[in-house]
Amino acid sequence: MPAGRLRRLDRLAAVAAGLALALAGAIVPTTAGAASGPPPEVPGAPALPAAAPATAKAATTRAVTADTAQLRTWWHDNHEFNTTSPVAKGKVRRSSFYDVKVATAAGPTKKYDSFAYMSIPRSGKGKIGYTKEDGAEFASSANLTMSWSSFQYTTDVWVDVSLRTGQSISTADQVRIRPSSLTFAKELVNSRTVRVKVPYDAKGHRFSVEFDPQLYTAYNDMSGPETDAGKLTTSAGSGNRAIHTEPLNSMMIFAEPAPTRAEKERLVPTEASGTTHYPEPGQVTDLNTINEEIVYFRPGTYYMTSKYHALLPKQVKWVYLAPGAYVKGAIRFPDDSQNLYKVTGYGVLSGEQYVYEADTNNSYDHLSGASNCHSSCVKMLQFASAQSRQQHLDLQGVTINEPPYHSFVVYGDEQTFSMRVDNYKQVGSWYWQTDGIELYRGSTMKNTFFNANDDVLKMYHSDVSIDNTVIWKNENGPVIQWGWTPRNIDNVRVTNTHVIHNRMYWKDVKYNTCILNSSSHWEDMGSTTKADPNAWVKNMTFENITVEGMTNCAIRAFALSSTENIHVKNLKIGGWNGLDASSQISLLKRYTDTAGQKVILGNETSQGRGLKLENYTVGGAVVSKAGDNWQADRLGRLGFDAENWDNWMAF
Repeated sequence: MPAGRLRRLDRLAAVAAGLALALAGAIVPTTAGAASGPPPEVPGAPALPAAAPATAKAATTRAVTADTAQLRTWWHDNHEFNTTSPVAKGKVRRSSFYDVKVATAAGPTKKYDSFAYMSIPRSGKGKIGYTKEDGAEFASSANLTMSWSSFQYTTDVWVDVSLRTGQSISTADQVRIRPSSLTFAKELVNSRTVRVKVPYDAKGHRFSVEFDPQLYTAYNDMSGPETDAGKLTTSAGSGNRAIHTEPLNSMMIFAEPAPTRAEKERLVPTEASGTTHYPEPGQVTDLNTINEEIVYFRPGTYYMTSKYHALLPKQVKWVYLAPGAYVKGAIRFPDDSQNLYKVTGYGVLSGEQYVYEADTNNSYDHLSGASNCHSSCVKMLQFASAQSRQQHLDLQGVTINEPPYHSFVVYGDEQTFSMRVDNYKQVGSWYWQTDGIELYRGSTMKNTFFNANDDVLKMYHSDVSIDNTVIWKNENGPVIQWGWTPRNIDNVRVTNTHVIHNRMYWKDVKYNTCILNSSSHWEDMGSTTKADPNAWVKNMTFENITVEGMTNCAIRAFALSSTENIHVKNLKIGGWNGLDASSQISLLKRYTDTAGQKVILGNETSQGRGLKLENYTVGGAVVSKAGDNWQADRLGRLGFDAENWDNWMAF
């Protein structure tokens, strides 16, 4: 059967696709596998038991999905409960920890199933062909998982989220919604289920549902000398320092707006959009030679194998992943002939079958011999940009799961490729180098969610705006980055950034970490002489950044370019983690070129052209330069170089 009861654009084609899935063994018994995790280290929190087996009713009851103008949910009959190893090629990993149902507020008693997907570190593969660190060590040893469920809606809805673990709650207050600014109504349904009212918003909502019994705290074990980072652990042993508290098994809800009549033409292909290729569910390894202009993945499960990713022919301009499409693979547009590219739809593109740093120059095995594989490793989405000819990308709705390396890149002329990114999601980013999206000149991004284990918002280009981003930050890299090399950047605006969790834990003072960061040079991070005083970074505004819980540091800027008019407004940090103040220090440094000439920083105290921290708060208290709480060993943790005294202000 097809993987969900969805509106069919072509009924005969959908029936054929469903038959293909059935023949491939898409319908499987739904029995849960055992899963366990370390006990939490939250004071007063109960121990985490092994996941309870699914009930007989859950194993035999057929899912009921919604397909109306008000609500659309989907399902995968070919699911597999599995917390330890890769799932079968043609199957989809179902959450072993959560179930989700959705009802409209107008009809609250009619509940529809919404499939809860799940990602586990390395997709359970382990390290294949390498032994070096890959960034997933702590997540794997701690048995972390990330579940999510997506649906489309046009009206207020109730979302029921149920624990499958055998754990219980006695009040809805034992469940938190993050971002905390979302003051959704909550109701206790029973001892394992909370009901959350999600009002309709044309922007949609992307939020975490967090049950108290699932919370644990990560600690730095403070191992090694002062110049070492230490190691993450779940143990609150003697001398260990608390880093952050989060769910052991996270549960994200993606409530996405259904496209309006005016938007459908832009976002959903029709016969008028161009010639269309419909891959059949199952193995898909022939996209390099198709003749059509559009690749349309209908509801179902597809896999490209671990030794292939799609290099689309030059006439392909659009890839659409329908709600309920689950595509194991990666997509590259190697030709730069199209003026407008599109990747749209509320389906999933998953990199789970690839190894970490899957090198196309090494038969898709792990990178061997080279220092990096930036040019040859598989990226989930890769584009080519033409020189001196403007191109555009419309990226909307898609969920990227388990990227094996960078999730998104554009190669070629970076000044001629602009993007519109809406309602994009990234989950299961366990490895190093699983960045967010780099936005090119003239680009916009709004209403997104990023789970990332490297730089999340990469502000390297001019005339860029970002709004309404929810971020779950893993260990590596900062939240916002504009460094790594001298750059010319002008007119950047980032608003309403919600950092709901982060595991940045380093006890040494790293160059590329904190909430805001301009890193030292990527070629030699310890060098202070790779700057260019003739390059200018200016007119950047970062407004309404909320960091929930604890974090490691606010801002480190190792200026490689002359810099002026950097305005940080309403940066709200919940609190510092348990490390020493010396590990949490914010830095502002001016680097030089090889001749010793320093970059210029704008004067803030007399001209208002430097770094302005307006309403920077920690634990609700305003950090003020005129007060006595800004210093490196005090609340603000601002350890800016003395020579830059006139180049910044906090008020």
